[in-house]
Amino acid sequence: MQKVLLEVKNLSKIFETVSALAGDKKRLIPALSNVDLQICKGETLGLVGESGCGKSTLAKIITLLEKPTSGSVLYEGEDIFKYGNKEMKNYRRRVQLVFQDPYSSLNARRSAAAIIEEPLIIHGQGDKEKRKQAVLKLMEQVGLTRQQANRYPHEFSGGQRQRIGIARALILRPELIVADEPVSALDVSI
Repeated sequence: MQKVLLEVKNLSKIFETVSALAGDKKRLIPALSNVDLQICKGETLGLVGESGCGKSTLAKIITLLEKPTSGSVLYEGEDIFKYGNKEMKNYRRRVQLVFQDPYSSLNARRSAAAIIEEPLIIHGQGDKEKRKQAVLKLMEQVGLTRQQANRYPHEFSGGQRQRIGIARALILRPELIVADEPVSALDVSI
């Protein structure tokens, strides 16, 4: 039997909005309702659903960018919402997210190489030269050239920006990648 890497149990998320047009009346919007799933090591899981059904919300909860209203997310049997700072940083190294919208998820003031290198710096991996070589190698693996390393996000096509986001997620060699429509912005040639 395969080892369970990630388990989602009874996960629900309800967003609360306030409408000025309705006299500041609160409105509850359910995004997720009692979601259960398991992902084992080495396994791939595809989640399919219509726009607005909660796929992105689930991705953000799994990657600690949102908190659920109820339920739990267990990583190797531990509740990720009970992590302290050290455990949370370790989890974020092991679990990476590829965002749906590559343009808004990239820092417009940083070059492609700097964006891809940043997770290595945050997690204290490698010296400057090793990080540079790892970034250039990964850029080539995702279909970008070394000559593009110093370009900024606005100088790339949507597909190329998505490749930067994919490279940024891969650079730490995570155990789990949560991909929120990762190929939606890729070029037609892919």
